[in-house]
Amino acid sequence: MKKSKDAEAWLLGMKKFFRLHDYSKNMKEKVAIFNLKGKEYIWKEDVKRFRGIREEELSLHEFKRLFNKNYLSERYYDEKAKDFY
Repeated sequence: MKKSKDAEAWLLGMKKFFRLHDYSKNMKEKVAIFNLKGKEYIWKEDVKRFRGIREEELSLHEFKRLFNKNYLSERYYDEKAKDFY
């Protein structure tokens, strides 16, 4: 669960950062990937290697989809909803 909370916090932080800066979609993807650290950076390298994706071909939309799939599961959101109620 901590992994998911950290991932969600990172993603929200990037959204906040992008609201302040007027980057193109391509630049947003590069900045997001540049800001990955530790295990998340290793995950990104594994995605590139195993899926045969070149970094310049990875769109921000596809990056978010893969990131959410790996770090923000339905179970995580179900647990958050239960905590809320």
